[in-house]
Amino acid sequence: MKARQHSYFLFTVITVTILLFFAHEFLPDTLRKHIFQFPEIDTIGHLTSFFILTWVSHSIIKLSLPLCVPLLIFYGALTEIGQSFLGYRSGELGDFIADVIGISLFVLAKWLYLSYFRKHLTVKP
Repeated sequence: MKARQHSYFLFTVITVTILLFFAHEFLPDTLRKHIFQFPEIDTIGHLTSFFILTWVSHSIIKLSLPLCVPLLIFYGALTEIGQSFLGYRSGELGDFIADVIGISLFVLAKWLYLSYFRKHLTVKP
């Protein structure tokens, strides 16, 4: 990825985060409780955060995917195991699966991106 693409992605992540913050703060109470209190919001958070963590590890820190993927899966497992020992948190298998899915979605997106652009950049008019 080029620096401009990194900037666009980072801008998108920051924009979505700000919009979610404002949505949480300024929505009517009934709508806010409906959106942010359903149990899947935690799973979506895990999936999204590990997608972004994989992107940062691979694209910004420049770890190779064969190194990055197992390290992040191990990190996701360790965080859930650690949470199971805390009194105020609970380690859940569903959260770990969401972590792995987030990592896998980044790998799939990267593969699709590279295969699409390789196919279209090699064809010259």
